[in-house]
Amino acid sequence: MITSLQISFPVEALKNKDMLYRCAAKTMGVPLKEISYVELRRLSLDARGRLPHYAATVEVYTRPDVFEPEDFDFSMPAIVSGSPRVVIAGMGPAGIFAALTLASAGVKPVLLERGKPVRERKRDVARIGREGVLDPDSNYSFGEGGAGCFSDGKLYTRSNKRGDVGRVLRTFVRYGAKEEILYQAHPHLGSDRMPAMIERMRESLLDAGAEIHFGVCITGIQADRQGRFCAVQDTQGREYGGDALVLATGNSASDLYRSMNRNGFLIEEKPFAMGVRVEHPQEVIDFMQYKGAEKRMSLPPAEYAFAFQCRTGGVFSFCMCPGGVVVPASTSVQGLVVNGMSDSERNSPRANAGWVTGVSRDILRQAGYRLPDTPLALLDFQQALEKRFLTPDKGFMAPAQRLTDFMNGNPSVNLPKSSYPPGIFPAAMDDYLPGFITQALREGFRQTIAKKPAFLTREAILLGLESRTSTPVRIPRDPQTWEHVRMPGLYPCGEGAGYAGGITSSAIDGINCAEKILAKWNKKSTFGLPQAGKNPLKA
Repeated sequence: MITSLQISFPVEALKNKDMLYRCAAKTMGVPLKEISYVELRRLSLDARGRLPHYAATVEVYTRPDVFEPEDFDFSMPAIVSGSPRVVIAGMGPAGIFAALTLASAGVKPVLLERGKPVRERKRDVARIGREGVLDPDSNYSFGEGGAGCFSDGKLYTRSNKRGDVGRVLRTFVRYGAKEEILYQAHPHLGSDRMPAMIERMRESLLDAGAEIHFGVCITGIQADRQGRFCAVQDTQGREYGGDALVLATGNSASDLYRSMNRNGFLIEEKPFAMGVRVEHPQEVIDFMQYKGAEKRMSLPPAEYAFAFQCRTGGVFSFCMCPGGVVVPASTSVQGLVVNGMSDSERNSPRANAGWVTGVSRDILRQAGYRLPDTPLALLDFQQALEKRFLTPDKGFMAPAQRLTDFMNGNPSVNLPKSSYPPGIFPAAMDDYLPGFITQALREGFRQTIAKKPAFLTREAILLGLESRTSTPVRIPRDPQTWEHVRMPGLYPCGEGAGYAGGITSSAIDGINCAEKILAKWNKKSTFGLPQAGKNPLKA
């Protein structure tokens, strides 16, 4: 018999099979010898009490049933000559998962990436911090793997409302991720492991017959006489034709948004969020969350998540990077953007998280801003603030302020160490951020400190600007066909089109767009899905 149940067990039991089996047997009220296998389905660390423990959903197999792993279909048959062609602009998670889905069904993906292959991109990313040199097409946002490749690789979405999260997680495991992401409440790939996974995905696509072109920045989208998509143009005047286009360019593709707006494409403004990165010593966060238990127990670096409603709107933390670093995420030499990342082991002595508040036309109007009647108004606001944070004679050094000074309204005269590679300099966030943002942040921090007093420390700093939480525009698509409302065959996709917010949701959106395309051609993909009839116990 297979029984699904909730169990709690000590931290040390996670790596001790006997202890885990004993916990399951005790919870079920059966002898230990009756348990043949315990499979973790969902795992989270509960640190609310004095003694942290794991809470898990498990499937327990009792004799005579024996656990048999499910078999999944990751086959990638060779694409035959004359197959339909789908142009995919962007090789982030949305574009790559769309390509895998299409290729597995015999459709030829033609992937266009403005940046470089992931290994070359890795060198360009390092140069930003080491030399202050930015390649506008190869950085933390642009290049093979997308923004998530070098900004942590967290897989936040666990809800299946958008699509099959398990399908995405299994695909990552297929290409080299640790199997623990299949059951962790907050799965994490790690920026050190992502490049190898992306290379393996690329190799699978090439082996199947996909085309991949790097250094291609698209500037135009063409339609045939019937108004249907037929080709894209790049900055070199080259054309890439296809039967459909998946537009998955990521949330930093502001030049594309401006080009589409000039050329009469319908796009819309979309509210987003912006603020700062807050960096603490990791030991402070561990003490705050574990109440000192980390000194006695083998616990992972602690993380946090806060959300509050303030007078000026909501303020929340996001993209928490325990044992991580703050990174320079600018895509232009005319603006400063920061983000966060962690390697798979999360072994940095510092932790950071974004702290942001909402930005919308109504919020800006209430704050006294007069916005033009254009869908790019919020994008203009975003870029103007990024420009304010850049100090020309300091390169990509970031203005920073101690949290204690920020709360007291004082500029910082000196700063603690930071993980941010280009360096930081003392500043006052009130000189850089609009009042509605600093007011919301202070209110959010006050409520956090009331719950977690250890959060307030002179060793914590604010760095800016955290502005790429999501895109400030949306490219509208038909809710049934998912095609652009005015150009059939064009499929706006992922975070850059305004339909996702992270690696998992972007990957799901890529899969869903691909399946909409396949459905029109009476084709179907089973990539990452269970193979029928392989495991009757779990059918």
